[in-house]
Amino acid sequence: MQAVQGPTIELGELLHQYQLELALIAGASRAASSRPVQWVHVSELEDPAPFLTPRTVLLTTGARFGSMRTDADAGDYVQRLIDAGVTALGVAVGLHWDRVPALVVSACDRLDLPLFRVPYDTAFIEIVQTAARLLEAKTRDRDIWSLESQRAVANASLHRDGLGAAVREAASRLGHWVCVTDRFGRVVEFAPERARPDLPVEWVRREARRLIERGVSAGRIETESGTGMQLQTLGRQGHVLGVLAIEERGVPDIAERALHGLVAALATVQLEHRSGIRSAQAVLRDAIVELLLAEQLPLAERLSTDALTRFPRGPVVVVRYAMPDRLDPTFAEDLQSLDAGSPGLFTATTHAAPLIVAESRHLPAIRRLFTAHGLGAGISDRVALENLREGLMQAELALERSATTAVRAPVEYSPATHEGVIHLLDGLPEAKQRAELLLAPVRHHDLRHDDRIEEALTGWLAHHGQTSAASTELGVHRHTLRSRVQTAAQLLQVDLDSPDTRAELWAALRLTARTPD
Repeated sequence: MQAVQGPTIELGELLHQYQLELALIAGASRAASSRPVQWVHVSELEDPAPFLTPRTVLLTTGARFGSMRTDADAGDYVQRLIDAGVTALGVAVGLHWDRVPALVVSACDRLDLPLFRVPYDTAFIEIVQTAARLLEAKTRDRDIWSLESQRAVANASLHRDGLGAAVREAASRLGHWVCVTDRFGRVVEFAPERARPDLPVEWVRREARRLIERGVSAGRIETESGTGMQLQTLGRQGHVLGVLAIEERGVPDIAERALHGLVAALATVQLEHRSGIRSAQAVLRDAIVELLLAEQLPLAERLSTDALTRFPRGPVVVVRYAMPDRLDPTFAEDLQSLDAGSPGLFTATTHAAPLIVAESRHLPAIRRLFTAHGLGAGISDRVALENLREGLMQAELALERSATTAVRAPVEYSPATHEGVIHLLDGLPEAKQRAELLLAPVRHHDLRHDDRIEEALTGWLAHHGQTSAASTELGVHRHTLRSRVQTAAQLLQVDLDSPDTRAELWAALRLTARTPD
């Protein structure tokens, strides 16, 4: 990263100081006057370039110019100065030369390095002191600008829309666009609005994510055109809330860097505040779901006033999904956008798993979201809010089926698919009649002898033929249970050791609905 640039003045400011009587005699291009000056240095070395810093004005009496015999010698000397970042060359006359050597003038003109003549009566120290005075004034002006800008941005952050107001004020003071993204790279604040059409949104998003993924706190990105942006993460270590991105043209000076730091600090505070609000709203949403599951609809609706955009109305669907180990950040971003922009839809968590409750009209958007990201989900049938518990059970059944499919996509609940074979048989009158005929001998026996053979058979089958567990549940001795089961086998004339027989009897008991599930 480039070093922070200190205050500079323009070359024209120095040359226009009338008391110095400096005259520009070469390299007088249109941009010469605006070239930056940060220091004035005096040297009589044959090659002073290794000892010079960028944005320096070099002063010399030309004591070593006598060694230049050709245009190539003069060109090499000037090129070394240009490579060192020298802003301009000043040559004094009246000591070693009555006029600046033509070879030097020609080389400066050819290579576009500003060259000015210093008259005999102007001491180099006067030029150095004048430049220092101009730089000091510029430093004082930048300090005043910095303090006023920081005060204005801090005051703006106290407004109701604190983060947005601070970003707008900072952009106005800097003259560049300023952008704040969330941790997924999505732009949450931007200014000025007139620059929005030119904002490279995808570039900002990509670089913001890359900065966070690399685990660094700041970075600078530059394009081939020379424009770029400064990036700085917002938040604290291990809890990044977003990224501050500021357009830049060239390297910012200390005053601008100070303003950048203030904006980053204020943005962090504002995002922390928003994060706290979102956390509180998440807790409220979880409580709303619990109230709906408890059929406390009026209380849930009252609690939703500040937590939801709008409480769902009419039939709703419940969506249950499992978060993968490596979640695409864009899914969370898209889900947040869907949540924020869809009245009657909200996300929550229950039983440590996420879910979505939404009016049925949002179902197409929900399908598109999960399909686009290749995530499995279970979607319930349309249910009333009073029956949210049933909708949640349906969504969980659908999610289980989604987990067993090869295609990662949402699966919608279907009774024919999710309630099994017995549910299908329940809709067939012939199946129920066959079940009643199968169990008739046992039921006739119980009715005639006031016995409990059917109850014993049901309990024994429910416990997979385990006599001890079934007898404990039924409250009878295991020998009594075993005797009743043997009686059932004799009455039905079946082999209870056969799994097919057990399955058929269990289905018959369920279809005739004389015993609880």
